[in-house]
Amino acid sequence: MKKLILFLCLITQAVPCQVPVFRYALERWEADIFRLQLITRGTPPADLQSIPDHLNLEFEVLDLNTLSPAQRLSVVGLERITEYPSFLLHPPDNWKNPEPIVFPGTSSELQKIIDSPVRQLIKKDLLSGHSTVWVLVEGTDEEANETTYQQLQETLKKAQEKITIPEGVIQADQVGKVGADVSLDDVLRSTIPLKISFKIERVKRSDLAEQPFLRILTANRPSPPEEPLVVPIFGRGRTPGPLLGSTVTPDTIMNACEYLCGACSCQVKSGNPGYDILFLANWREKLNSGLVVVDKKLPNTLPTLNDESNDEPEDKAALNSSFTKFTIILIIGIGVILIIGTVLILKKN
Repeated sequence: MKKLILFLCLITQAVPCQVPVFRYALERWEADIFRLQLITRGTPPADLQSIPDHLNLEFEVLDLNTLSPAQRLSVVGLERITEYPSFLLHPPDNWKNPEPIVFPGTSSELQKIIDSPVRQLIKKDLLSGHSTVWVLVEGTDEEANETTYQQLQETLKKAQEKITIPEGVIQADQVGKVGADVSLDDVLRSTIPLKISFKIERVKRSDLAEQPFLRILTANRPSPPEEPLVVPIFGRGRTPGPLLGSTVTPDTIMNACEYLCGACSCQVKSGNPGYDILFLANWREKLNSGLVVVDKKLPNTLPTLNDESNDEPEDKAALNSSFTKFTIILIIGIGVILIIGTVLILKKN
C-alpha cells in the first residue's frame, strides 16, 4: 500500500523538461490575439483597412450607419470615441484590463499600432537567441533613468556570468544520437543559438513613433511620468508586466533571470500571469517549426503594475483542482488494491 501511495504521488507531479522557460515560450507558445475595430460612419478609405499577415491581430470594420441601436450598444468602448473614424484595440482575454485602447483613425496611427522601431529591435533580439529583452522606458527624471539603467546593466552582466543552461537540453539534430528514451519536451525546435544572454532596449515615453506600443506594453495602465519602467520581454513577445524603476532591485532582476533561464515544468499557459504584446512577426517561419505546445505555467515572480487582488483565488483554485485529481486517483488505486486483495483471499479460502 505504501508503494502504491508513493507511485500515485509521483505520477501526479508535473515532469519537468530541461528546455529553459524563455526558449520553451519562444518555440512552443502562440502569441495571444488582439482585436482591432475600425469604427466609421460611412465607407472607410482603403488605407485604413490594410492589415499585413503574420500579426497576432484580428481586424474588422464597423460602419455605425449600418448598425442598429442594439448592435451599437454591444460594441465595447464605443462611448469613448469622440471622432470618426477611430480604432478600438481590444486586448486578449488574459489582460486584466478589458477596456479597449482608443486610437485616432488615421493611416499613420494604424502603422504605429501594427509595428514600431523598438518592436523590430525586440523581435530581432529574441530571434537571435537573447534570453530576455529588458525594455527601459525612460521617464522625465533623467537621473532616475540613468540609475535604473546602470543597475539593470550591472545585474544582467552578473546574471550572464552566473546562470547556466540546464543540463539535458537536446539539439534537434541530436535526437537520434542520444538514445530512445529521449523526452520530446527536452528537444529544441529550432536552430537559434541557445545561450544565456540579455539585451537592454531603451525607449523614451515621449517618442511619438512608440506611443501605441507603450500603451500596449504597459497594458494601458498609468504610472508616474517621471519614473522609468523596466519591462522584461521573452518568448514571442510575452511580459509579466512593467516594474517601476524605484522598486527594481538587483535581487528582483536576478530572480527573474534565474527563473526565465531555468528548466521548465509543464502546465497550462492560460493560467499564467502576464500578457502578450502585439508583434508583426512570422515566428513559425523564423523558428523553422510548426509545432506549438501550450503547456507552460509561470509563477508570478515579478511585482508588476498589473497585479490584482484576484490572483490568490486563481492560485487556490488551481491548487484545489490538483488536490481533487490526486484524491480521485488515490481512491481508485486503493479500490483496485482492495478488490485484488479480496479476490486473492477468497481463492485461498
